[in-house]
Amino acid sequence: MNFVFICMDAGPTKRLIVDHLEQWAIPFIDVGMGVQLVDGKLRGGLTVVTSVAESREAARKRISFTDAAFENEYDRNIQIAELNALNATLAVIRWKKFCGFYHDFQREHFSSYTIDGDVMVNEETL
Repeated sequence: MNFVFICMDAGPTKRLIVDHLEQWAIPFIDVGMGVQLVDGKLRGGLTVVTSVAESREAARKRISFTDAAFENEYDRNIQIAELNALNATLAVIRWKKFCGFYHDFQREHFSSYTIDGDVMVNEETL
């Protein structure tokens, strides 16, 4: 493998995969999603973390390895295909930037999207 996408629940298996990818110097993108039910409506956010040689330490701090302290409605098997599609799309765009297909002026390795505010934030540029 020369690049990996990770889309899985936090926990020891995810940590093991990330540890090995880092040891093998394989760049990867980890996507995450947290969704909560508030007043009968869903809110939450998406994350895209890029881990490459220059961002390993900072990326490691952004990758979730433990169970969230709040109840995640995503775990209830609700149908939110559009959020999964958006998260996957953001990850592929980030990968295409890494590959040089798109210009990458910010070279961020962390992006988050907040559902209720429709806000995209890019942080921790290289």
